[in-house]
Amino acid sequence: MRSPGINYPRFPLGVWLAAGGATALLLAVSGRYGFHRDELYFVIAGRRLDWGYVDQPALTPLVARASESLLGTSPTALRILPALAVGVVALLGAAMARRLGGGRTAQLFAVFAAGWSGVVLGVGHLLSTAVFDFLFWALALWLLVGILDGADSRAWLALGVVIGIGVENKHTIGFLAVAILFGLLLTDRRRLLAAPMPWLGVCIAVILALPNLVWQAAHHWPQLEVASALRARGDGPLAFVLQQPFLLSIALIVPVATGWWWLARSEEARHWRPIAVIYVLLFVTFVVVGGKAYYLAPMYTVLAAAGSIWFERLSTAARRWVGVLTAGSIAFGLFIALPLLPPQASGTLDFTGELAETVGWPDLVDQVAAVHGGIPEGQRAAAVVFAGSYGEAGAIDVLGGDAGLPPASSAHNNYWLWGPPPGGAPIIGVGQVGEVLTVICPELDQVGIIDNPYGVDNEEAGLPMWLCLEPNGTLADIWGLIRHYN
Repeated sequence: MRSPGINYPRFPLGVWLAAGGATALLLAVSGRYGFHRDELYFVIAGRRLDWGYVDQPALTPLVARASESLLGTSPTALRILPALAVGVVALLGAAMARRLGGGRTAQLFAVFAAGWSGVVLGVGHLLSTAVFDFLFWALALWLLVGILDGADSRAWLALGVVIGIGVENKHTIGFLAVAILFGLLLTDRRRLLAAPMPWLGVCIAVILALPNLVWQAAHHWPQLEVASALRARGDGPLAFVLQQPFLLSIALIVPVATGWWWLARSEEARHWRPIAVIYVLLFVTFVVVGGKAYYLAPMYTVLAAAGSIWFERLSTAARRWVGVLTAGSIAFGLFIALPLLPPQASGTLDFTGELAETVGWPDLVDQVAAVHGGIPEGQRAAAVVFAGSYGEAGAIDVLGGDAGLPPASSAHNNYWLWGPPPGGAPIIGVGQVGEVLTVICPELDQVGIIDNPYGVDNEEAGLPMWLCLEPNGTLADIWGLIRHYN
């Protein structure tokens, strides 16, 4: 084993440049296209801070609140911290490679594998729970690599802090915590659990996670309902397996697989064996529970770091070929993960649809404002906007003020929990709300179809807009019946 204590690395200059380059690239493209639907929702959630929300814990809305307060309301303002998080993830990949025994070449390979893969840049382009989930997983795995290599036992306390705060961002890191426990129990490193420090770390994690857990319990665990709905809409176990290579920018499959094999079978890596077991446990768990493919992606940071040892030991010619293939794969992934092309190309190249969801929100708001402006002047002041999703509602709340639109309401996720609008008529319906509105609207007119000037086929394109001038009741009358959690 190497020297005790957490190994704070002194990186080669190339590592710093690669990590900084990932952050700089994300910042450079942060203002292209526009807000993502989730970012709009996070901004509104941040304006209504709470210990939890029906579909997420409190941290990412808190980040949105801080970003908006300090830097203003713009996509770039929201995306600065995510870009910095990606740079830290890249550095942690190099740090893990160094702790695993890698030299300069291994660290350089690991920083690109950790910070420049398509999935990392894709989530890092947006403010989301996913980008900070990557950060907390990378921190936790870096600490675990050090603990397994003989770091000071106080590193368990730091691990508890990371996991506890990570739960306040996204609950999936709890799966990592459980997998670490069983990964140790299933290997000869189980003796580490005989000391008090790991259990003190568990206590710290539970205490830090408690505010959100209490909020969830007080609201009857809505996130379980959201998770069930997402699982029902998932692509299934086969798609989960088949999507894993695309998370790795294809060319990283071999280094990652080799890294796992080295951790699992090499006598040299015997004391890091639990990490290989943890990956298998998480893979099986996410397949069984119907998790999304990207839930497993943060584990590839440490597996790529292990694979960098293999890369460093290749011959010069072999390293050159692997490096060229990796660089080509990363370059191709840039056009899928980031808004480098004109917006009209986003729906074609963006396999996940996330870039397409950053196009067209100002146009949606303008179209809703046109409907609002067409309401007779005597009725316009009392009009309400009812949206089918939190994205549509968030766009109206974030971007609609200058257009004179009233605050939006929706039955989707935490918007439902925030309650119905105070007014009752007229009602402007946005999106898939026609069936709901017919309950209280004997005369419901479709007054438009949402589109965008780029022809991007996102979730909003083609949705109807409705107008109900004289409803028989209010949305408050049916609010308890129209909740929509997913």
